[in-house]
Amino acid sequence: MALIRPGKFDITEKAMEICALKKGAAVLDVGCGDGTCAEHLQDKYGYKVTGIDMNLSKIQEGKERNKNLDLRMGDGEFLEDFSSFSFDCVMMECTLSLINLPDEALHEAFCVLKKGGKLFISDLYLKNPDPRQVKAIQIEAERQAKIPHKEENCGEGQMRFVDFRFEGAFIKEPMLRYMEEVGYKIVAFEDRSADLDTYVAETILREGSLDNCVTCAKGKKGIGYFMLVAEKPEK
Repeated sequence: MALIRPGKFDITEKAMEICALKKGAAVLDVGCGDGTCAEHLQDKYGYKVTGIDMNLSKIQEGKERNKNLDLRMGDGEFLEDFSSFSFDCVMMECTLSLINLPDEALHEAFCVLKKGGKLFISDLYLKNPDPRQVKAIQIEAERQAKIPHKEENCGEGQMRFVDFRFEGAFIKEPMLRYMEEVGYKIVAFEDRSADLDTYVAETILREGSLDNCVTCAKGKKGIGYFMLVAEKPEK
């Protein structure tokens, strides 16, 4: 699976400016792909970046390109390989919408963040969701949450139906509400849909279509792109 990066490093650098991390800060890049962004952050800012991804070939590709990259097989839903309070920043660029259990991933990130640590997310969202649709999604999420998990379904890697994600895009208000329930303080939320539009146009020019994009969601009407920075409070 290829990593999309609307805005190239512009969004990443804006987020790092908001995060205000010090040189040597410990950063976890969830969904790092071949480590291109991890390498950029190490070279430009002097961060100590650990990248995890489910794509072994991408991990190997990154390590072959730069043996100094700390890239590992890993899943954002399960960060038990890392101790609590390990990282100054956890980042998920174009990743959270693809994770089966986004609520678990947000909770896991909170656990491994140091107090005062930052979470940076960039991803797809519904810019103007119909309130009736949002309510229907909430009802369906509550209904599915009551369905008992069956043993034969274990390990299937099914997408969890949550009230803040629909067809590969997030719904802002329910998402922010859930994050605050976990314990995050929202620092910044910025619409970066112009970067997505540019990315789509460049992809069409380069590939001839959107068939090679990670997800078809960004080609749908009403889909935007956002940058979010949240903090794990000191107290």
